[in-house]
Amino acid sequence: MLDPWYVTGFSDGEAAFTYSRAGGSFGIYFSVKQREENRQIVEDLQRFFDGIGRIYRGKESKGVPGGGFSKPYAYYRVTKSSELQMIVEHFDKYPLQSKKKLEAYKAWREMVIYKKNNYRSINYDYLSGLAGKLSLLNLQSRALKIHKLKWVR
Repeated sequence: MLDPWYVTGFSDGEAAFTYSRAGGSFGIYFSVKQREENRQIVEDLQRFFDGIGRIYRGKESKGVPGGGFSKPYAYYRVTKSSELQMIVEHFDKYPLQSKKKLEAYKAWREMVIYKKNNYRSINYDYLSGLAGKLSLLNLQSRALKIHKLKWVR
């Protein structure tokens, strides 16, 4: 069994707190993607969270012109509202440490709780505003990561 603080630390660097949008509906999810050779950690995370979510297998991809190459990977994703509540409970009890990830988590958490508490009468404008905030935070976090990678090289 993984240590709860290990899960938080690993998630600080590797997890995504995000959403997808199709028309007027929002899918909120927590995910972790690792190369197939690291599949064990993905399976351990799923076990840590009592088996919730699903693990998908991604195939090797040559990419598109100008795009990247990807190796086979394991992708863990939690999407059900009742299951996302377990994710929220964990990170509320064992908070993320990086400022950027913590801010993104807080916006994501607000989306999860809002959608759970208002599932019969969701204000999509409000949810859309939260989604915009989360997108901006995730974009800033990725930009910072890319900047650091370029600096290290």
